[in-house]
Amino acid sequence: MLEQGLTLLLYVFAFAGGCMALVLSVVFHIRENYEWTRYFIIFVSSLLIIIVLQVFIVFINIFASEFIQILFTYIIYPVIIANATFLIVFIPYFTTWIIGQPFRKPFSIIFYSLSTAFLALSVLSMIFTRTNVFSTISSGIFIFTLFASIGVILKNLKNISSPDARLVSKVIIILSFAMIPLVILSLIFPSVKNIMYPTYFLAFSITIMVFLFIYFHRIPHKKEGELSLDRLQKWKITEREFSVIILIKKGYTNKEIAQDLSISTNTVNNHIANIFSKTQVRSRIDLLNLLNEEQ
Repeated sequence: MLEQGLTLLLYVFAFAGGCMALVLSVVFHIRENYEWTRYFIIFVSSLLIIIVLQVFIVFINIFASEFIQILFTYIIYPVIIANATFLIVFIPYFTTWIIGQPFRKPFSIIFYSLSTAFLALSVLSMIFTRTNVFSTISSGIFIFTLFASIGVILKNLKNISSPDARLVSKVIIILSFAMIPLVILSLIFPSVKNIMYPTYFLAFSITIMVFLFIYFHRIPHKKEGELSLDRLQKWKITEREFSVIILIKKGYTNKEIAQDLSISTNTVNNHIANIFSKTQVRSRIDLLNLLNEEQ
């Protein structure tokens, strides 16, 4: 009873932290309107739904009769399974979007297959409740998906053009690797899963809240009308291209830009050609007009 009570308390804290992180993420998205934050909100919302349902299950197991427990198990678990099945595809998709690569074959086939396997194994674990084999394998699939996605982000960290997205990715990578001992224990001892999920989600939520609090704290110090790299992420502008854009705004010639950035004029020409291609403009004047609209 005491163990269930502590587990319930941990889930409640995770739920509260998740709600705060979700609210701040929505405010951040409304203010900045980055495309990646829209997907991030979907991701956090899906995890939060699982936490809410787990809280409900723990609460029922403590206070409800055995009949009610069985009844709600067969009502709630299918929703959790469906949500987790969705995440097995969505997390890799979100990962590929963050690193600027399309979610295509064979990457997509692998995770669609894993989501199908996860769904089948989760259904079998509901039918054959006396064995933990199906539950352990399905948990392994979910954990593999999470860490495979983190591995892809780690490998392509330098390709993430948004400084904010890159910072969040770094923190999530560190957090995930710190959770590895608990993950291993959850695969060996299924009961550990009851504390692994809320612990990870709570730590994840606190990380996101700290990042967003820092962001909102520095808002007053931003110069009004200042152009930022984040506002150009819809065109996948890199940091080097952004440096070129700033100098174009100052009226520098290609030769002057090359001297200021210590690169060749040909390299500057290539950067400008890429900028024109990404923003679909034909001249510096068109580019400057476009940039003025973004400030």
